[in-house]
Order: sequence, then structure tokens, then C-alpha cells
Amino acid sequence: MEIDLSKVTKVYMGKDAHCRCGCGGEYVYRGQPKFEKRLARFAKKLSNYTPGEFDVESNYVNVSYGNNRALTVYFDNRTM
Repeated sequence: MEIDLSKVTKVYMGKDAHCRCGCGGEYVYRGQPKFEKRLARFAKKLSNYTPGEFDVESNYVNVSYGNNRALTVYFDNRTM
């Protein structure tokens, strides 16, 4: 699966099986200091997955990586 990382607007890192209000993790937005580092980490984790092992919706992609942890990227538009 090809994902256009240039269209990512925010990255979540935190608890996986949890609400995404921010209480179980942290969001970083494009332009913030940690954004590029988290985006690169997401890309690396995604490259180790095989198709079907990650959640894909129209506006996000979620990668679980153990111990109830996840990295999720979000898109403004519906095109990845």
C-alpha cells in the first residue's frame, strides 16, 4: 500500500485500544518540532507490516506495535 506522507496533517502516538481525545497519547501537527520524527517512525513501522495488518480508514492509518501502543497518521482530505 502506498501512502502519500506529504498529505499527513497530524500524528498520534500513544495507547492503541483507547479513546483518541489525547489523554492516552500525544498529537503532533505538521510544523511542530516532533512531527517529522514521528512521521519517519510511522513510515518505518509501516514498512515492516504486510497488507491487512494495519487499520486504514478514509482519513487515517493506524499501526499497532505492541503493549497497547500505536502510531496513527491523519489526513485532511480523503485521499491518501
